[in-house]
Amino acid sequence: MKLRKWSSFSRLIASGVLGLTTILGSVYTVQADEVPAAPSISQWSIPTLHEGEKYGIFPLSWYYDGTFQKPITTDKFQALVADTTKKLDGLGLKKKGTLPASPAAGTITRETVTRTLYAILTQYELPQAFEIDKYSANEYLQKKGIVQGTPRGLQLDQPSTTEQAAVLASRLVAYAYDTAQAGAKGLLWKATKGENTLYLLGSIHLGNPDMYPLSKEVREAFTASDSLFVEVNMASANPEDMKYFTDSMMLTDGTTLEDHISKETYEKLQKVLDQLGLPKQAFETVKPWAITTSLSMSSLVSSPEDMNQAATLGVDMYFLQSAMLTDKPIEELEGLKLQSDVFNNVPMNIQEKEMNDALDAILNPTAAQQKNADEFTKWQQQWAKGDVDGFTKSFTSSQDFVESDSAKRLFGERDKNMATKIAALLDKKGKSTYFVVVGAGHFVLKDMIIDQLKQKGYQVEFVK
Repeated sequence: MKLRKWSSFSRLIASGVLGLTTILGSVYTVQADEVPAAPSISQWSIPTLHEGEKYGIFPLSWYYDGTFQKPITTDKFQALVADTTKKLDGLGLKKKGTLPASPAAGTITRETVTRTLYAILTQYELPQAFEIDKYSANEYLQKKGIVQGTPRGLQLDQPSTTEQAAVLASRLVAYAYDTAQAGAKGLLWKATKGENTLYLLGSIHLGNPDMYPLSKEVREAFTASDSLFVEVNMASANPEDMKYFTDSMMLTDGTTLEDHISKETYEKLQKVLDQLGLPKQAFETVKPWAITTSLSMSSLVSSPEDMNQAATLGVDMYFLQSAMLTDKPIEELEGLKLQSDVFNNVPMNIQEKEMNDALDAILNPTAAQQKNADEFTKWQQQWAKGDVDGFTKSFTSSQDFVESDSAKRLFGERDKNMATKIAALLDKKGKSTYFVVVGAGHFVLKDMIIDQLKQKGYQVEFVK
């Protein structure tokens, strides 16, 4: 029973509601009385770090510790080198040597960083496309766009900041994956009609570093598109819609959660909040459905920091940020109001029942919880490999989920409406290219968006 319940929750995150995942994820990263710190990032580095922060080669906490734009410490440099090496190991290239030891002390100069990064790359047996033998270390890094310098030159004798080192390591990873023709393939379909082209990318709202960098093919499809379509534009949500969404999560009539649920359920919740180290007062006026979803997300990560990282690495958020950085128009298929109504219209007794299931699974953990987390990780891996058959088989393996009340809320009418809007894009006159990012479940379940488009007569192919 518990396995089925947790399986349903994880499917929600893998396919369901972007706005819900994004907003509720913040419950685990920001205490009720805290103000999020502003990151210390230079304007010139933002496009590169937007990619690099997804690779798992440095933690997001580096942005906020007050030293990101100061000389990098030995400990941080060694960690960056180790994690960059681990990321390149993911290419599966054979190693022909070992990496020289990083400096144990002293100032880390820009030359130290560049030579170390070059050494990381040259420890592998590289395909001919890398042209590794044609240039000296610094010439090579400049030719390949990894080192770009400043109007004052490379200034190799100057101390390297943490920011500069992170940027160079990020560029190295991006270059290596592109040159090796690697990177996450995602679950990508291409639909056409006349001169119109539409790319459909199935999303997982919580990501991990194995899903990045994206393959060059996926990124080029996005770059070639005139606009981005998502479930909800969380990047610039209308203040009124945001208020509607947050109000729908809260009890705004002067009552508290304790007034709407049984004493037994309320006491269970207090135990869970104690166990998770979460502020009880922050949940006093939150509706059960919002708490249930928050708890389901917590089952997939090991700490609040991991939740922050997972939300940042969500596929939708990656493309929303990419569109903002390139001034690409962003359009919505649904919006916050619609997504809030999906859950807010559920009767309170059903909300309490589903919250009880989530609480019981946390208070009485079994192998089901770990199996649920492992299954979610498997979906992320299948997504990265572009294994649509494996993902579909795994995602649809639970008949209980497919026929559950949760599934009926998440799928069906929503898919019909989104398919109608997508079809309208293909029917437009002229020549346009669109990039659509929607929860992967909406594409792989039978008779949902992909099947509906095919039934309407559009040519839809999976991009291998």
